[in-house]
Amino acid sequence: MNIKGRKLNPAVTAAALIILIMLVSLALRILAGKTVSSRLGEDYMDPETGVPYLTEMDSYYHLRMTRDIMNYSHAGEELKDGEPWDSLSYAPFGRSAKNYSPLMARIAVFLTGFLGHFGDFPLEKTVYWQGAFLSVLVVIPVFIMAYRLQGLIAALTAGILAGLNYGYFLHTVPGFYDTDTVISWVSSLFFCFSILLMDSFVSKGKAGGKKPRRLIFPVLFIISLLLLILSWNIYYLFAGILILALAIYCALSFKDKEAGLKEKLTPPALIFLTIIAGILILDRHFFTVLYDQFTSVFFGGSGLFPDTYVSVSEMRKPSLIAGGLTGLFQMKVLSGSNIGIINAVGGAIPCILALIMFVFFIRDTIRGERRFDHILFIVWYLSTLVLAFRGWRFIMLFAVPSAILAGLLTGKICSILRDRKMMDWQAYAAMLILLCIFPALYGAYRSNADSAPSVNRFLDTPLQNIRSNTAPGTILASWWDYGYFFEEKAGRRTIFDGGSQNGMRVYWIGKALSTKDEKLSANILRMLSGEGDKGTEKMLALFGESRDTLSLMSELLSTDRESALSALREKGLSEEQAEETVSLLFPHVKDEILFIITHDMLPISQWFATFGYYGEEESLSADNYSLVLNQEFKTENGRAGWRFNRNGETLELSIEDINGTCKASINSPGQESPSLGVDRVIVTESGFSSEYEGENAASGGSGWTVLINKDTPDPTITVVTTPLFESVFGRLYFQGGNGMEQFSFSDLSDGSAYIYKVK
Repeated sequence: MNIKGRKLNPAVTAAALIILIMLVSLALRILAGKTVSSRLGEDYMDPETGVPYLTEMDSYYHLRMTRDIMNYSHAGEELKDGEPWDSLSYAPFGRSAKNYSPLMARIAVFLTGFLGHFGDFPLEKTVYWQGAFLSVLVVIPVFIMAYRLQGLIAALTAGILAGLNYGYFLHTVPGFYDTDTVISWVSSLFFCFSILLMDSFVSKGKAGGKKPRRLIFPVLFIISLLLLILSWNIYYLFAGILILALAIYCALSFKDKEAGLKEKLTPPALIFLTIIAGILILDRHFFTVLYDQFTSVFFGGSGLFPDTYVSVSEMRKPSLIAGGLTGLFQMKVLSGSNIGIINAVGGAIPCILALIMFVFFIRDTIRGERRFDHILFIVWYLSTLVLAFRGWRFIMLFAVPSAILAGLLTGKICSILRDRKMMDWQAYAAMLILLCIFPALYGAYRSNADSAPSVNRFLDTPLQNIRSNTAPGTILASWWDYGYFFEEKAGRRTIFDGGSQNGMRVYWIGKALSTKDEKLSANILRMLSGEGDKGTEKMLALFGESRDTLSLMSELLSTDRESALSALREKGLSEEQAEETVSLLFPHVKDEILFIITHDMLPISQWFATFGYYGEEESLSADNYSLVLNQEFKTENGRAGWRFNRNGETLELSIEDINGTCKASINSPGQESPSLGVDRVIVTESGFSSEYEGENAASGGSGWTVLINKDTPDPTITVVTTPLFESVFGRLYFQGGNGMEQFSFSDLSDGSAYIYKVK
């Protein structure tokens, strides 16, 4: 590059561009954090930390583990038999914390200590901002990998796309403190140093001949491998990608039968052995974890218990594109997991360029050009593409190889334009670069609204009440989404959180919320709070791992200790076996159990029965549904109506007041079927509730209940299926627990949470 006749040092130019791209990426992330705090106001500012609440629940788990590392030098609040132990999760016994990935936590602890020399900078403030600063490091390895193949234009394009694609940007804004903030740049470093290591051995001439240079890359490669292992347990994916690429490279090299084959294959063999040795030394359970993760991602739940991932927005299968034509070029701001793969990667143009370059690499490899970096990019791109179609959160992993390939083709096209000395080639090149990177830049700038905190002080306040006014041994029960936040803010044990969302717990908590039998619900909570999973494990061992055993458990838990003891004797158990089993199903719980129902559980209530009645013939999943309506329209006769969607079907609610009696009907527009049954209409006004009989009430109470609250500034309309309204959740949420014998309303309730004591 020349400026006024002076030739610039390529290394200086590259370093300057890397710094510039990182600063732009960081500035947009900081802007997102500032926009959140200025737009949302004090309700979303954590009074304890002085910064906004974190953007998702997992961040609170990592915050707590980081504080433990700072205080005790290990994750978890205590050591149990010499093993780090998280005593607040998976109550009543807790769970091991030895496999916690500590990289970002160690960085946070170091930064907090370092920044503490310059003023008051608590850990909470560090973790709020850390992800934004760490995440831009992905630019460095991506820039290097693209630059070495195609020059500055390719590196510039790839660096911007890698740092600012929507899938990555949304997971690395201030307030997002999760493994997503380290895995992309650490894995990119891992691949970058593996490529440089291979080059240092197999390249001819000066590049491969200098011994000091050949020695430094193995050291950097091993360091990157250690960082990768410490970053997240998904590291196995990247180790597997490298191993597969090395295997393909070796196989193709054998096919060539060229001279010096032994010297050429020695480096990949050494790399392979280093990876295997490092993994097995640091993680003896690598292959078990690999199998479990693979089956959970590709096959979901199996056996007796449901797969909760189908309810997690980030784990749902994404569409290819969202937002229509404008979405292809990021001109339309999309939200969260509703965005498609093409949108999240940076728009249609970089996706097309990446795909074309991917095809070129395959063609060149088939034709005999044996390059390790090309093979690695092929495997990396294809592996993460498959994952991207399996779940929304994996798109950010796919975005990195896409950015590199798109940058390489951009640089290649610009080089062709320059070499052919096309008129105004600089203008055409600038236009191509702008078309490639502008959607990512614009999408990052316009997506500030998506980085809002997931909680606010209205949910924090009741947890502070629990922390201040309950015994330390108190156990909290709720849906898993909130568990990590409860543990952090209330400082109490929970029986259900993000680390226990699959398996037995989701089945039992789902049943406790969706059943109409409050005794069954309360006994489930007592069983889990007293002996955890031991009761379920015992019953499955005695009667077999079948749904019949789970149904038998539900029958027993619907009764009392004596009735259950008698029933087990009739099933052929000895006195000793029956006594032992009943002691696990009906344990004596000395600690208080609090059942927390939050206001925002309403939209996820459809999942309670989906999981609680998983695999049962009389599944209630299709019937359980609730929604607050806000999409108003005018019916054919001019009356006000509200339109909503249930399981892909559009329904319309119309309400009218006839001689002081409120009438409601729900219809499926465009169909000749009669209106769907409304069992009751409940109107709340001036603190009093009036109930009216609905129209076309369904037999057995399987229709709808319509709730109208006139005590809010704008009347609130809620539709809920009657089975859900009459479930334990419905009675606690909609009816305040009135008439319930197993649950009592607690004065700890405040803000966005109802708190009930399990008697």
